[in-house]
Amino acid sequence: MKRFIRLGIIGTVFLCLVFSVIAEGKQEEKFPTREVEIMVPWAAGGATDIVFRTFTTVIPKYLGVPIIITNKPGGAAVPGYVEAMTKKPDGHYIVAWCTPSITVTHMQQTPYDASSFEPIINISTAPVWFLAPAKSPYKDLRDLVADAKKRPGQVNLGNAGSGGGTHMIALAFETVAGCKFNHVPHAGGGPTVTAAVAGQVDAITVGPPEGVAQLEAGQLKCLGVFTDKRLAQFPNYPTAKELGFDFAMGQWRGLAALKGTPPERIKKLHDAFKAAMDDPEFKALADKAGIILDYRNTADFKKLVERENQFYETIVKTAKLGSKYK
Repeated sequence: MKRFIRLGIIGTVFLCLVFSVIAEGKQEEKFPTREVEIMVPWAAGGATDIVFRTFTTVIPKYLGVPIIITNKPGGAAVPGYVEAMTKKPDGHYIVAWCTPSITVTHMQQTPYDASSFEPIINISTAPVWFLAPAKSPYKDLRDLVADAKKRPGQVNLGNAGSGGGTHMIALAFETVAGCKFNHVPHAGGGPTVTAAVAGQVDAITVGPPEGVAQLEAGQLKCLGVFTDKRLAQFPNYPTAKELGFDFAMGQWRGLAALKGTPPERIKKLHDAFKAAMDDPEFKALADKAGIILDYRNTADFKKLVERENQFYETIVKTAKLGSKYK
């Protein structure tokens, strides 16, 4: 009898160990179980698209699954985010979360706001620069501003979307420069650069890596960069401050999860993305593409978004822009 009891105990312990190992294995495999999709609500070829397509070449090494980029351009990014909100919040679907993601929410009524998505990690903070066609008569920002003062509202300045980050920064620059442009929106940074190369606008406001290849090819010229000091990657391009304009602003670009995504999955995504950011291969690719890296963890990225949200709300209300606060 005792022998049977001992055997029963041993058997029970063995089964518990087996089930424990199986459970742990399932827990490890639970996430991610398939590819992770990143929704970019702007056109292919724009700065945000370039940043994350460059990033996705390294992420699978640390996350263990393929990464898919899905572009949903148009409508100042609103349609893309609205569709994202219908997806399952299990961590397999995340979104590009950038400055234009929140600026548009202050320009017009949107079904989401700065708190509708969960920040995961910030990857890059890019300055903004004004570029012009290679054959443009403008030598730098001073010529562009002088022309805009002579012809208020007639100098066509392209941007990556109405209410987006580059549009907002251009509006802020108008106040400092004392001029008025005719703002021409496009469905992302890629189409904006294309319009400049084709001479369809007088100048454009975008940010690296947008326009890098075209500058190197001699198709575009840089009129000025909105930074405190010259960019290390582009030392030949003067800052707005050097040209007499006390102005510097940029855009951040990161990734966010859908509301309701389990915190442990957000942490796993963050840790894999941070490892990818530290990868020498990615750093080399980012430097070549003109991507300026700016890591911020989940908590710090969330604080940045909250701070920027208040900043842009103030700008829109003060300048009486858009239709939301009228």
